[in-house]
Amino acid sequence: MKTYPINPVKVNYSHYRSNFLSQIQNPQLAALTAVIVGIIMTFTCSKRMYLTALLALIGLLLAFPKVLLTLYGRFEQVIRHYKYSPVLLLGIAIGFVIGLLLIFTVEPAQAQFFNKTQTWMTGAIPGIDTGLVSLIFNVLRSLFVIYLGIGLVKVIQSARNDDDWQQMARTPLILVVTVTMGDILAGIITGAT
Repeated sequence: MKTYPINPVKVNYSHYRSNFLSQIQNPQLAALTAVIVGIIMTFTCSKRMYLTALLALIGLLLAFPKVLLTLYGRFEQVIRHYKYSPVLLLGIAIGFVIGLLLIFTVEPAQAQFFNKTQTWMTGAIPGIDTGLVSLIFNVLRSLFVIYLGIGLVKVIQSARNDDDWQQMARTPLILVVTVTMGDILAGIITGAT
């Protein structure tokens, strides 16, 4: 009796993944998503939630990498025509956006992360300087935004170099989820409302 080796059937999942990615890059779907994110950004900016609007824009750009790379390619062509460094100008633009976010989120009532915890801490410790507490929490928020800006530049650069940009994007996204969960848990622990 002759026995035959059992060969498992190998399924090529990359075809399904590339098919999904090509479908999600459909121009009509991209336009609809851009309109929805635009409405969300308008609403959040009207409520003075600038960090949420920035994160919605970053999410939109990361959801459609082909559009992002096309826009960056056109931006780079225009900038190189005028003999400027695109990386330098992109860094200046990101620094300007971060600066605007820091200017508009100085007040604790406008902050998105750890606002309840900051309010609780100013009332929980008698005699503590509210300016010091505000400074500490604003430094934490600014470090968070600066790290996200640097992470976004690294993701764009790795996508430009045909590297694995999705692997680079995981760390900033994990940080966003971690900070959000930390804010929720801090609110639960302190009981701040």
